[in-house]
Amino acid sequence: MSTKVSEEEQFHFRLIPAEQIRGGIVCFLFIMLIPVLVTLAAPMMSVYFYVAAGVWVAMLLWGLGLSTDPYRAEVSFVLYLGIYGLALATACQAAILKMMYDMAGVDSIGYGLSSVGVMLVLLVAFYLLHVRALQQRSYQSMERNGSIGKAGKAAFLLAGIGYTGYYIIVAVAGDLGGFVMGMAAFSVLLLLGLYMAVVFIHRYIFILNHMDHLKAHYPVLGLPKEKRNAAYLNKMNQGNKAPASQRKSKKRRGSL
Repeated sequence: MSTKVSEEEQFHFRLIPAEQIRGGIVCFLFIMLIPVLVTLAAPMMSVYFYVAAGVWVAMLLWGLGLSTDPYRAEVSFVLYLGIYGLALATACQAAILKMMYDMAGVDSIGYGLSSVGVMLVLLVAFYLLHVRALQQRSYQSMERNGSIGKAGKAAFLLAGIGYTGYYIIVAVAGDLGGFVMGMAAFSVLLLLGLYMAVVFIHRYIFILNHMDHLKAHYPVLGLPKEKRNAAYLNKMNQGNKAPASQRKSKKRRGSL
């Protein structure tokens, strides 16, 4: 099977190196811990805390499982990043609702429903933009030009403006005051989580559908570290032997 891959496959076949998986899990869990701690504010044992802590513990246990053998978990880690994005968005949404209801004293259920609704709308919007970018090869163009692209800038700008405008309206109508900045800060992490979910879950599905081609392109996939080093050295030795045989054949031709 040919190991040549298209630009689309190059984008989807980018796996996090096994050596970085453990550190990445620690870093991601630490970031997600911030909104979880906010939900721990009085009253402490609220439904927001149980939701945020529950998704954090689930990602922790899954991360520990992947960390036991990261060299066999490179593909699984792609799915982990996608689900982590959803978990991060959920934890941030729980922190936002905690600040809105338990800390700022908002009573109307409409604010919470609208906040969750905005998150779901943005998730769908990011998915549609991601699929469109793949179809139009926008990611490849972005990489060639060394920029994030006009579409990406516009998407994040509009999403940021939308969330900021939403919380300004909530602040005026619900008298949230200084809590607006905190909720806006968590909305940034929420947007990041939604984007990660769309990109990495879609990437994982693509990899599953093209696993044979990925293994042909990346033959050490799933091998432990020792066998990867042996495969690399063997490849280097084979590369060094070729010139020697070529030199011998040249000498034979010259001696005739």
